[in-house]
Amino acid sequence: MQTEKNNDTNNLRWLLWVTIVAVTVTVVMIIAVFQIYLKRFQSDSSAENYSGYYAMIVEDRKSDFWQAIYKSAYEAGLEQDIYVDLFGENLSQNYSRRELMEIAIFSEVDGIIVEADESPEMAKLINKADSAGIPVVTLYSDSAGSARCSYVGAGNYDVGREYGRQVMIIGESRRRSQDVLVLMDANSGDSSQNIVWSGIQETILRENQNDAIEYRFSSLAIDDSTTFSVEESIRKIFLEEEVPDIIICLNELNTTCVYQTVVDYNKVGEVRILGNYTSDIILRGIYRNVIDATVTVDTEQMGQYCVDALVEYEEFGNTSDYFAADITLIDANNISDYMGGGANEE
Repeated sequence: MQTEKNNDTNNLRWLLWVTIVAVTVTVVMIIAVFQIYLKRFQSDSSAENYSGYYAMIVEDRKSDFWQAIYKSAYEAGLEQDIYVDLFGENLSQNYSRRELMEIAIFSEVDGIIVEADESPEMAKLINKADSAGIPVVTLYSDSAGSARCSYVGAGNYDVGREYGRQVMIIGESRRRSQDVLVLMDANSGDSSQNIVWSGIQETILRENQNDAIEYRFSSLAIDDSTTFSVEESIRKIFLEEEVPDIIICLNELNTTCVYQTVVDYNKVGEVRILGNYTSDIILRGIYRNVIDATVTVDTEQMGQYCVDALVEYEEFGNTSDYFAADITLIDANNISDYMGGGANEE
């Protein structure tokens, strides 16, 4: 009996030792890879002597939305003699936001712009950066309980109000009650989605003048970690006996996938779409009357505000706690202003 206990103890010790070694090796490899990346960056940019280096960390670096924000932040940084790097873009491995935060802190960057969340792990990393003298701006989704110096986002309640008004326009045009499905991000831990939800419902409660039309709301959490998982989740909606009358999408990927699925399942006109952001695909969807409208945030403002907040904090030791970018509704009435020459494309 004693021998079995000793064996169990030895096994646990061995497992603990292996785990510690594996974690240590992983961290060392990540740091080593990134040091090579930093050297490459310094070599490539040797002609420029930047006074600062900011790391921008987001989940989906390839999306049009984040690329547009980064472009604005990058240009705003150059005006201040600061290089803004879309962190991890040139690395061969796809590191998570939290891993990139660790690397940025270790590398002693001058500032961090991060698509945050309300998880304790994210707050801990932001606090760690702050303790190391690195100011952090949270972008689009917040970590309110952390030591971040500022939050740059959209007026989420205003976004909800726009959606609510569009839902009522559709309901009035159909002259019947509507089942409305709101697609939520299952991986988002912040409260922004709940604020949008409140804005939608409170707008309808306050502004709905037709008691004969009832709006029945439901939500569905979508795992948007991969395009495939989003496509599968949305396809299941259309395999149900009853499909929603209106689907509200709160991000670019969900909007694109719902648009394509509505076309694939011949539900154009039956399922109405309210989208988010202004990619070429989404704009074409509005032009072709498949998407009713999209709500977009001013990405140029968001990128500019991130750099402004970090520069201001470094210069004065404080900055505004919250920067709100403008939002715009794009529908059939103004789509030609956004499509340009692409409005006539098939």
